Amino acid sequence: MKLTYKMFITVQYINLNKQMIKRHLQDWLVFIRLLYQPEQMIVNHEKIQSFSLKKVHHLLNHLTEQEDLEFIVKNGPNESYFHLVDGNLLEKHLISQDIFLTNQQMILNYIEVKMSKRGLFGYIRSYDEYLYHNTDEIEMRQVFQPLSEIEKLPKIRNKENETVVDCNQFAGYDIFYRGFCLTSCWRIYFTSRYHKIIPLAVLEEVQQVEQVTKTAEDVWFVELYKDPYRWQEELNLGYQRLFRDQMGIDQLAWDNGVGILREPLIEYAYTDNIIQTVQYQNDRLQPTPKKNATHFVTRVFDIVHGNYQEKRVKGVLNAQAYFPWIDEQGMKMMNYLVLNPQYSLDEGFCAYEFYLRNYLEINVTDERYHEYLAILTIYLPDDFLAKVPYKVLKEEMKDVHFTRLKKRKQRVYFDIKKGENHLRVNFVGFSAMKNTNEISHVGG
Repeated sequence: MKLTYKMFITVQYINLNKQMIKRHLQDWLVFIRLLYQPEQMIVNHEKIQSFSLKKVHHLLNHLTEQEDLEFIVKNGPNESYFHLVDGNLLEKHLISQDIFLTNQQMILNYIEVKMSKRGLFGYIRSYDEYLYHNTDEIEMRQVFQPLSEIEKLPKIRNKENETVVDCNQFAGYDIFYRGFCLTSCWRIYFTSRYHKIIPLAVLEEVQQVEQVTKTAEDVWFVELYKDPYRWQEELNLGYQRLFRDQMGIDQLAWDNGVGILREPLIEYAYTDNIIQTVQYQNDRLQPTPKKNATHFVTRVFDIVHGNYQEKRVKGVLNAQAYFPWIDEQGMKMMNYLVLNPQYSLDEGFCAYEFYLRNYLEINVTDERYHEYLAILTIYLPDDFLAKVPYKVLKEEMKDVHFTRLKKRKQRVYFDIKKGENHLRVNFVGFSAMKNTNEISHVGG
């Protein structure tokens, strides 16, 4: 891989008034001039021009909360950027290795202080690591990666029907959930506002990281490993993956239509203003995939009232861990998925096989599972109901017994069985969904 050795810094601020905006941008400018001498600047996509401190001060003096302004300054490989929209500010810096190493402690102090001033999220990471994990266009990846390596990476179709790399499969992929950025990289900064999607106890108790540190009343940072320039080492890539999985980022959001097809280390459930999480651990109380778990940490957090409950138990999974909705009268236990296979090169085949096995090949002993009908409902775009690869699934999953495919209005279904385990699989069109919000969440 062709490396730049640059460092990438991002800080996101929200709900700033005019005075705060002016102060942040003054600090931004001072920070830049401590790092390097600006030579060029670009204002709102206009033609590049020589840097002028007089013009910058003029901009600062006329800013408002409603401003929509992009500003970039440069000097050789170094570049700094801010984007102000309706009182929200995004600050970014790309700096060379020598500048970062010379000023590392000052940079770390700057980010910690700025995060306490209406910061929402921030990170510091190798720019090469960021590019590797977030560049999906094949032509753009060829700038830093040989085509022979790109060909081995997972692929999907994008909205323009072009084949691109599926960055959802990478530990350092940046994705947004309910307006919050989620990722895994060298240093990640969170504020307490993240409690709206993730109980902060999950963050504070994350395992196998270099450090989790509270730097202000409502600011934490996580450092995954010591040296950000050694991100490519197998051990550090493992820490990066483990942090992402412990936080359950890929359980909350993906944009490839089908998910990441791995067992979770943690699962989330949201009801009104309540967040419930279940973390899965082994006998050493370390994070482990769900089906291997022997210890469970359940957290319930009331966002509105701030009430928090935590329970730690040893045991085994029961059927309700896979099928949480129970119909006692109809003797059914149910779960559902929302998938959009239009982005998959195989029209969803690998995803279907993964989820069918995931909900069929379960080791549960409670009697209710054997007495009730276990149902997995998979919601799909309506035009994919006719494309369910029933014959191919039956052919590939030779160890599983399939009943005949049956078609009803707005759905198709079949039953599968392996040993004593059983599952009814319903495929239902989006148009039949009651909660259409789920479509936008999962559909890409």
